[in-house]
Amino acid sequence: MSKPRAFLIDASIYIFRAWYVYDDSITDLDGKPTNAVYGFSEFLYQILSQYQPEYIACAFDEHQTDSYRCELYPEYKANRPPAPEDLIVQFKYCRQFCQALGISAFGSSRYEADDIIGTLASRLRKQGYAITIISADKDLTQLIESDDDIWWDYARDNSLDKKGIEKHWGVKPEQIADLLALSGDKVDNIPGIPGVGYKMASNLLKKFPDVESILQNIESISEMKFRGSARIQNLVNEHQHMLPTNKKLTTIVTDAEFDNHNSCIKWNGIDEEFFHTLLDQLNAGHGRRNRWLDLQLG
Repeated sequence: MSKPRAFLIDASIYIFRAWYVYDDSITDLDGKPTNAVYGFSEFLYQILSQYQPEYIACAFDEHQTDSYRCELYPEYKANRPPAPEDLIVQFKYCRQFCQALGISAFGSSRYEADDIIGTLASRLRKQGYAITIISADKDLTQLIESDDDIWWDYARDNSLDKKGIEKHWGVKPEQIADLLALSGDKVDNIPGIPGVGYKMASNLLKKFPDVESILQNIESISEMKFRGSARIQNLVNEHQHMLPTNKKLTTIVTDAEFDNHNSCIKWNGIDEEFFHTLLDQLNAGHGRRNRWLDLQLG
């Protein structure tokens, strides 16, 4: 008998994508752009109509007023410009749209969407669920633990299981955090060891299983059979101080506490009263509403 499958969606990525793709002439009753809401709702419709998931949740990145990672490293994500005000408003609409659809939606001022997904995945896996993580974020591949789990980049229709992740990145899923700790992550403003990219990091992790083992065996790196191993040993030795913090930054939290983190994520269908109230404000037509209302659980 197959396991029940839970779909865990990294919502913010698909909201940003919709904001760039759809024209801002799509507006609400007040004339404010709702193009990101429109695109995100279309994305959700495709997921629900094609796969009819019984268990589904969306994780949102909220403003990190007491960020766990910024406490570790104040420069974390400091390179990112603030989101435009028009988009911030649309994030609120997207959360409300999930509520209207009856989809569990989670956010936290301390933990990122990755950590929310990691925590939900950990809990649900213990309860016997297979996990599908819908995201384009490579960080989340570290959460693929069982043979039934899938990381799915929906927009590119690229899905990877444990073996696929190892083939693509050159390391096992449980080594992804180590790979990023060594190579750094420009998107999140995490500095890596100079001269160590993904390929070199994967070479090191084939010899040593994690950052901790590398730190215990720095003097052995020069004995590895690749060109420039002595130079890499010197670089790791020089920058070893950054690796413990980097590993904490790149490791997804799987026991985070956030509002309703223990709640059930079973999809129970549309809250019609709130749905119509929200779509009135979004200035949505009858055709779009009826398509949603015709959607039923399989």
